Amino acid sequence: MIRVVLVEDHLLVRSGLRHLLEARGPVRVVGEAGTCREALELLERVPADVAILDVSLPDGTGIALCQQVRERFPGVRLLALSMHEDLEYVRGFLQAGGQGYVSKAAVDQELLDAVLAVARGERYLNPTLAMRLAMEMVREEALEAPLSPREEEVLRLLAQGLSHKEVAERLGISEKTVATYRERGMEKLGLRSRSELLRYAARKGWI
Repeated sequence: MIRVVLVEDHLLVRSGLRHLLEARGPVRVVGEAGTCREALELLERVPADVAILDVSLPDGTGIALCQQVRERFPGVRLLALSMHEDLEYVRGFLQAGGQGYVSKAAVDQELLDAVLAVARGERYLNPTLAMRLAMEMVREEALEAPLSPREEEVLRLLAQGLSHKEVAERLGISEKTVATYRERGMEKLGLRSRSELLRYAARKGWI
């Protein structure tokens, strides 16, 4: 029996999800929460195999909650259930440690399939969403100009949390040169902020 925790701020939605899952598969909903805080408190008390998280919650995002659950309860598999099909939400959740993403528009047998898949240790995206994500990644890579070895080295270290001064000391170059390599590399990759650099670095496996 798969133990599931539902994290969704609408009581009626939670009730419907509970009925859907328990009526159709080897699933038992062991707890429900309506906020990030309630979810973390619940997981402290109740053992769970899978947590289904709404991406938008009253006191935070499902993506931020996903990161906290991964750190505090590494044995819990995480599945997003969201009305958002924007690829930034999908990518953000998966990069935060989530194993699957399901649109609320498609909730039915697909949700049960997703729960069963992530409980087995697999990832789950419906074929349409997976294709869109793959095409977006291919498009982004095609637009990227190749980085020089030094540009990549500087961006890797910055993404790992080093300061400009620390990177300069590590590589034996000036802080001004570090800034130049950073600006040049970011421009080649089409990145405009530190958060975009971090997402890129996570996708590439740098961090």
